[in-house]
Amino acid sequence: MKKYILLLGFMFSVASFSQNITSKIETATPAQYELLKKVNEFYPDIALSEKVVNFYVDDKIIDTKQEFAKSSEFTSYKLSISPDNKRVVFDFESVNNGKIFGAVIVFKGKYIRTTINEKSGQYDVMVNGKSVYLQKM
Repeated sequence: MKKYILLLGFMFSVASFSQNITSKIETATPAQYELLKKVNEFYPDIALSEKVVNFYVDDKIIDTKQEFAKSSEFTSYKLSISPDNKRVVFDFESVNNGKIFGAVIVFKGKYIRTTINEKSGQYDVMVNGKSVYLQKM
C-alpha cells in the first residue's frame, strides 16, 4: 500500500510541475534578426532568414530554431538562437565538407566562432570573421 501511495504522490507532483511548451513559426524578433544579420556579415555560410520557429513556455521564448530545406550543397542545415540573443549554434552537413558544427557567441562586442569539421578533423576559432586559431585534431 505504501508503494502505491508513494507512486501516486510522485505522479501528481510531477504533473503539477510540468510545463506546456508551444512552438510558433513567425518572423524573427528585431533582436533575433539583428543577431543573425551581424553573424551573417562576418560568417556568410550562416544563412540569414526572417522566419524562425520560437518555442515558448508561459509566453517566454526558451529556444529559437531555423531549419532549412535540403539543397544541392547541404544535406542538413540547422540553426538555433539562444533566448538571450547572444549565441547561434549551428550544424551543417554537406557532401563536400562533411559534418560541421559549432557556435557563434557575442562577447564584448566581438563575434567569436568555434567550428569543428568532422571530415577534415579541424578545430577553428575565429573572431569577427578572421581565423585566430586552427588545429588539426
